[in-house]
Amino acid sequence: MRYILPKIIEVLEQATSPLTAKEIEDRLKSKNIFRPVDNENTITQQQIRRAIRDDNNTKIETIKSPTLTYRLKQSNRQLWVLKTVPEEDKASQTDDYQDSLKEYYNYDNFVANSQQIKAGDQAIVIDKKSILGFVNISSIDSLQGSKTIRRCPECPSTTIDKRKTKKPTYRCNKGHEFDKPIEELKSVTKYRANFDHFVSSNQFNNNLTQLRPFYTNGYNQNMSMQRLDHSALDLFANLDISSNRDSGDYITIPLSPYQSYTEEDKEEYKISDDDEREIVERGIKLRRGQQKFRDALLKRYNNTCVITGCKIVDILEAAHIRPYRGKNDNHPSNGLLLRADIHTLFDLNLIAIDPDTMMVHFHPKVKNEYALYDGILLITNAGYKPNVEALASHYKNFKSGA
Repeated sequence: MRYILPKIIEVLEQATSPLTAKEIEDRLKSKNIFRPVDNENTITQQQIRRAIRDDNNTKIETIKSPTLTYRLKQSNRQLWVLKTVPEEDKASQTDDYQDSLKEYYNYDNFVANSQQIKAGDQAIVIDKKSILGFVNISSIDSLQGSKTIRRCPECPSTTIDKRKTKKPTYRCNKGHEFDKPIEELKSVTKYRANFDHFVSSNQFNNNLTQLRPFYTNGYNQNMSMQRLDHSALDLFANLDISSNRDSGDYITIPLSPYQSYTEEDKEEYKISDDDEREIVERGIKLRRGQQKFRDALLKRYNNTCVITGCKIVDILEAAHIRPYRGKNDNHPSNGLLLRADIHTLFDLNLIAIDPDTMMVHFHPKVKNEYALYDGILLITNAGYKPNVEALASHYKNFKSGA
């Protein structure tokens, strides 16, 4: 068991949520980690549970509800600094990732430490001038996509400042000045660290310099995600950023304002035997478009939303690229299979697909909420692609309103 426990801890350190014994077993297999006495025998679930039991709640804690899962204890989780940059100060070297201060933080695999941060970690959110707040990271989402990397034409540096008054407009951290950076499209893994608890820094000293002694690898002003020693939290007396996790609950989402008590709650619920389902179903059918058109798109795109990858057929809709004007517009190549919310955004010209690259673009109005999907390539099957001319027409309308 002395051999097995460190391997389990290694797996849990890389996990983005609590794991069952079966999930731990599968991850050990994928890493080709076997019992040392016999390299052909895998570490079993029974041995995993025994090793965790022998740990005696020292490094690993057991969550008993709703299923038996395991995660590292708080003392084994990391503390991070997450830097968010105001829109007017955005660095020019990459496409922007917008963050929602109280809800999530966006980044990608090009960001240093992107592979180290995990669910259960805590973070201090900052900008260039001050501490903004304290958060718990409840989960991490990931998605394949792309982004534009901008670098200096004189050297490989991607650390570039855009100057407001001086010319040339750009200057890299190596001292080179230039009018326009080189742009390269790179495939990336996009991540979103979701928060389940946020505490504002308003009641604390929000001076950034007090954190400097606690950077475990030394302070670096150019890094967005840096690890801190957990003792940094001692600077903030009576700070509590732990979520309420009674009964072993792992994620606790605070009640949002629009979910709180309203005057409508005073009205008594009135029971009715009237069947209104026919009206609802008719509305859904109209939204889906003609059944034949939808069936063709379901088959064409393998029951999958071509932007989100969603496979829940009941919420997939047949979207016309060029608006429906007659039977000819129901040709499958003039259609996209989209999740209901994505369909609405597409019809409102808040989403478009570049006809040349098949890259998905979101309007700035909604880019913040859909950052995971912005810049991904359309999901299509071999031999089945949407009509380029129709996409070009929709893309032109999107660009003119952006």
